[in-house]
Amino acid sequence: MRDGTQYGAGPHTIDPNKAFIQAVRYQDGNIAAVMFQDGSVVDVATAIGMAEAGLIEDVNTGRNREGQKTLRSYPDGEPSNNLSRLPRF
Repeated sequence: MRDGTQYGAGPHTIDPNKAFIQAVRYQDGNIAAVMFQDGSVVDVATAIGMAEAGLIEDVNTGRNREGQKTLRSYPDGEPSNNLSRLPRF
């Protein structure tokens, strides 16, 4: 359970109305889908839209070297909560 103690200083707030990414699915080395705390799964394009709308806690979006939008965790200095460290499904 997230209680806020694992986050460093930064733009984080613990909002119970937002979705939390609990696990990620990779395809060809990239995130293809995410699973939320309620077990629902969405593809990465949907998750990016949700993140841009502020509906997912602790993620933002960026662009990769090819210019494609990607999901990113906030840089808080704590590698254990990076998307790449989450369980896979």
